[in-house]
Amino acid sequence: MTLPFDLEAKRIAILGAGREGQAVYDWLKARNPQLSLQVFAESEPDARFRARLAPGDTVLVGSLDEVQLADFEALLRSPGISSYRPALKQAVDAGAQMISPSSLWFAANPDAKTICITGTKGKSTTSALVAHMLQACGNKVQLAGNIGTPLLACDTAGIDWWVVELSSYQLCDLHAQPHIGVLLNFSPEHLSWHGGFKNYRRDKLRLAQLTAPGGLVVNAVDAGLKAEFAQDTAITWFNSPDGIHTEGREFRDGASRLDVVMPDHMPGQHNRSNVAAALTVVRKAGFGLAPAIASLQTYQSLPHRLQVLGEKDGVTWINDSIASTPVATAAALEALADKTVILLVGGLDRGLDWSSYGPDFRRHTPKALIAMPDNGPAVLATLRQQGIACPAGEHRVADLQSGVALARKLAQPGDAVLLSPGAPSFPQFVDYQHRGQEFARLAGFQSTKKCPVEGDNRASLIGSV
Repeated sequence: MTLPFDLEAKRIAILGAGREGQAVYDWLKARNPQLSLQVFAESEPDARFRARLAPGDTVLVGSLDEVQLADFEALLRSPGISSYRPALKQAVDAGAQMISPSSLWFAANPDAKTICITGTKGKSTTSALVAHMLQACGNKVQLAGNIGTPLLACDTAGIDWWVVELSSYQLCDLHAQPHIGVLLNFSPEHLSWHGGFKNYRRDKLRLAQLTAPGGLVVNAVDAGLKAEFAQDTAITWFNSPDGIHTEGREFRDGASRLDVVMPDHMPGQHNRSNVAAALTVVRKAGFGLAPAIASLQTYQSLPHRLQVLGEKDGVTWINDSIASTPVATAAALEALADKTVILLVGGLDRGLDWSSYGPDFRRHTPKALIAMPDNGPAVLATLRQQGIACPAGEHRVADLQSGVALARKLAQPGDAVLLSPGAPSFPQFVDYQHRGQEFARLAGFQSTKKCPVEGDNRASLIGSV
């Protein structure tokens, strides 16, 4: 079986031994068992992967920056490994070809009908919605990519449509031509991974260049995206007056009203925007809206996204651990505008500026703000500088456990305790799922199950993604 990118004739290094790296290894070995493969990992891979290595294949654990990657002709890069790392750039300058797992899959499946979705926030929910709606329209659909299942680990037999969530990590060097590409929104994130805002912006918007002519779907209310693509007459816009959009809580298709009833577990304007995007994609793919709209009533939200864990002593506990940016926390406060909220914020400090979100906090001021390490105190200070004061005060705590204990003391019947950190989970937690599970446990609820279809975007560790 011929491998794309002429890999049979090249010395190959797989960078990363996590989910994506293992999928690459298995995929290559299934197609050419004689290939000699070297796997590099900066953290110890699981024993089951080591056990299935073929004779002659090895895993080296250690710093990637100390490896002579220039000795290899093809570098198969797991998404969590920054393509901007000096070791990779030096190897490419020396002639190595850097290839992503997603690029491998697209090259091997040129006839697959694909819908690729990206955005700073909302991409997992929108991807899951599109897959659910297309299934309701009678299709066999595979949901894959950053949302959890690597493309290379999927069975390709009989799939009508592929719905692929793509992160900026996957887009930066992707070679593909999706039938439909979706840009949901854009705001600064993962800047250190990309080496700055300019690279992040270019990598995120790369989907527009890759998508087949006439296949791009874009959010009209995102000011940056609107300005970027204002002159492109081939774009299909959602959230525009002549497309599928919302007016208050009502959905419209141009001037016509759509009979969309949002499930109770999907509050907030951001979720209504996700539904508008999904419906636009379904129609773009050539299907009617009626079965897609009806399927909303059977859609189950992904965990860790404004997930109501339950109620204790009249207090509602809500897990929004997926919120790793200030814009996501602001969206959560908007979604819960009818509740009195005790908000827990804080996580990895990536140097993002919270000052522009002052108006959001002023409109939806929490009853209390509980600031956790690392960046929680800085967020608190920024809001105080803008004159934002919470009725029950702003508090610093040492960790999530202390934050939950304080929230329990401050909360009264009718209040909601919301974990919406606005920052990544590490180094305190393995990932946002781990953080959400711990929040549920500390709050006294059965630990939230890890979602089987979600990705883990740890940015700096080989083998983590």
